[in-house]
Amino acid sequence: MNEAEALARLQRMTDATSDPELTADDLADCLAMSKLVDENGLAPSAPSWTPTWDLNRGAAEGWRRKAGKLAMRFDFSTDGQQFQRSQAVAHCERMAEQYRRKVFSSVPVPGTMARSDD
Repeated sequence: MNEAEALARLQRMTDATSDPELTADDLADCLAMSKLVDENGLAPSAPSWTPTWDLNRGAAEGWRRKAGKLAMRFDFSTDGQQFQRSQAVAHCERMAEQYRRKVFSSVPVPGTMARSDD
């Protein structure tokens, strides 16, 4: 997957065009945060890095940003109607948590493992 495809997928995963919208800069930040070491062990900063992302990490950050943009909206009542804007914040937080649970994590361990049966 190339960067444009990854960005398009991230836009869909975060429902980027719905209120509150994520800007192009928001999405670029989320995609940058999603970069992983590639299959050859190369860091994203390496010139030969093969584009590799964990888009779940970027989507979780995108939903957290949406929740942050909604934080100043509040519930209120007027003319016998109730407006519970906090539901939108709760939804964004649930979506962020859903994607956070899918984040891939790995830590390279240098050296060899000792066998217990030696």
